[in-house]
Amino acid sequence: MLPAFAVSQGWSLAAAWAFDIGPAAFGLAALSPRLSRGWRSSMCAMALLSCSALVVVSAHGTIEAHFHYFVMVGALALYEEWWAYLLAIAFVVLQHGVISFWESGAVFDHQSGAAWRWAAIHGLFVAALAATNLVSWRANQNARAATANSDERFRRVFDAAPVAMALVAPDGTVLQANEELRERAGVGAVSFWDYAPVADRQALRESWPPESDGPEQEQRYVRADGSLGWFVWRHSLIRDVASNADHYISQGVDITARKQDAERLDHQAHHDPLTGLPNRALFDRTLAEALERRSESNTRLAVLFADIDDFKVINDSLGHRAGDELLVAAAERLTSAVRPGDTIARFGGDEFVILLERIMSLSDLRRIADRVAAEIKRPFELDGRQRFLSSSIGIAVADGGEGEVTAEELLRDADAAMYQAKEHGKAQLEFFDRGVRSRAVERLEMEAELRDALAGGELSLAYQPEVMLADTTKMFGVEALLRWQHPKLGAVSPARFVPIAEQSGLIVPIGEWVLEEACRQAAKWRAEGQVDFVMAVNLSPRQLSSPELAGVVERALRVNDLPASALCLEITESAIMEDPEAAHRILQGLKALGVRLAIDDFGVGYSSLSHLKYLLPVDVIKIDKSFVDGLLDSRDARAIITAIVQLAHALGVIAVGEGVESAEQAAALRDLGCHVAQGYHFSKPVPADYLCFSQSDSLSAASPALSPALVNPSPVSLKIVRNLSA
Repeated sequence: MLPAFAVSQGWSLAAAWAFDIGPAAFGLAALSPRLSRGWRSSMCAMALLSCSALVVVSAHGTIEAHFHYFVMVGALALYEEWWAYLLAIAFVVLQHGVISFWESGAVFDHQSGAAWRWAAIHGLFVAALAATNLVSWRANQNARAATANSDERFRRVFDAAPVAMALVAPDGTVLQANEELRERAGVGAVSFWDYAPVADRQALRESWPPESDGPEQEQRYVRADGSLGWFVWRHSLIRDVASNADHYISQGVDITARKQDAERLDHQAHHDPLTGLPNRALFDRTLAEALERRSESNTRLAVLFADIDDFKVINDSLGHRAGDELLVAAAERLTSAVRPGDTIARFGGDEFVILLERIMSLSDLRRIADRVAAEIKRPFELDGRQRFLSSSIGIAVADGGEGEVTAEELLRDADAAMYQAKEHGKAQLEFFDRGVRSRAVERLEMEAELRDALAGGELSLAYQPEVMLADTTKMFGVEALLRWQHPKLGAVSPARFVPIAEQSGLIVPIGEWVLEEACRQAAKWRAEGQVDFVMAVNLSPRQLSSPELAGVVERALRVNDLPASALCLEITESAIMEDPEAAHRILQGLKALGVRLAIDDFGVGYSSLSHLKYLLPVDVIKIDKSFVDGLLDSRDARAIITAIVQLAHALGVIAVGEGVESAEQAAALRDLGCHVAQGYHFSKPVPADYLCFSQSDSLSAASPALSPALVNPSPVSLKIVRNLSA
């Protein structure tokens, strides 16, 4: 440009090109790597100033050309160094003074002989411009310093913030992330959704950009170690001076611990703390959802309600720790017995419920139920010994055959079927039908009425004599038998209500009442002078498993001032064999009180005599009625009774024959050496007021002709001794 301008001012082409030599030389020097940064800057400034000098010379010193200096001095302001202005002032003064002294027309187009004076004047102009630039420079420097300080403070606050922060462009690009976010989520994120796990990114991308200062958003993120965490994000939109979206300030608070606590609380609320299985609340929800799926797909599902038989015996005899171990082991076994995708839950106690979906046939359902039952039948290792248990299972099926059912109805039906299985002898499997439902309703009503009966005085005791066979005019004792006179139904058979009492647990308070009432009546008879007899009271398996039994017996004896030797507690052989060692300890505790002990229905529970040690110490062995019935006709029955009587003699205990209904049976028992007998041949069970301690009188008192007000008791064949009844 400079040669072209010189030619336009009348200079020759050669002279014009010569004008470029000075600036070019300074420019090349400025590029030299050997020079320091300051020297290279000085060479660059000299190149700019020499350009201005050559413009003035090529313009023949016109005043307008001198304004080029102001342009170059303004350019020197970019250096923001004071030496650049000194260099400019010195260059202008020296260049103007020297060249104008040599040829004044080359610098000034006016005639003047004062070259240095004009050089100084021009130097003052440049100095004024330099001073102005210096003031502006300092102002800019202060402003930049303030801005830098502000930026530094923001950076420190941004990086040191205790929450994750990011500056995010409107398109989702991460412009900057603070230290908290980098430490938690790593440094590889390009877009905001890169922080999220792969499965969440598409949804997050589609929801971007967020609403400024909108509701907080909970979002999973991938931690630096690869695990998953949770942020709750809040986004604030920052706009530029034109009110256009510039970027978002996104603040994230890590709520992973809170989420984990919530998940833990949710798990605790919906899972059994002992076994880790779903609880009833979660199972109800799962079952309701499964029923909805079933209605849509027209498939079959089933609910299995499994209850561990006699679990209370384990809990009461071995303790709750052993019971808990059993439940945990049972849960693991049941989980392995069902199919993947089936749901198993614990409802509490020893109740487990299983949801089976996509049942193809009832045979498939039966096979699964059989596997479940087989798992419970395998021996459990408890307290260093193997324990054998069983389960009662009720099954309810939803197949659309009887319309849609609710989750509550299906569970109710499975529960009813399970109780029906228990009534059939435990270790059974029962499918639900309408008959089961009606029986379940009847059982619930009977249970409620039985509770009222205990409180309302509807229960009573009948007493059946036990006669000495050597002299049938003498009684060995009486057996107290439970009766229920219902205000509407009349006399309710013990075979009907006692199993319900057993299953509901009412047998424990009822048993305590029977014991108390029998002791009271025995004490009353003794006060009337009848002291040579024993009061026999039956104990249920639930009572026998209670560690408080000895205390209950001791209190009944003490309150009624009854000698312990006047009380005989009868326990069935099968009840003892449910847990022989625990039963043996309880029997020892009862024996320590001084009461007598009797084994009822001996011979029908366990055939192995190796268990006999658990039945000791006892005072009485009662021969079951089933053997007495065949005494006259069956050689086998006679042989069994003979063996039992001989065993009683060898052990030094009393042998009692039950269910004697004829004189011939009584004579046969006496001939075999049996000590005592009881049955309808001697007397039916009668109320206390009708019992006479003279045997002939007792027979008369029990006669319907002499006592028409008496209700005929249930046949002795219905007697369920283990349940306090006859």
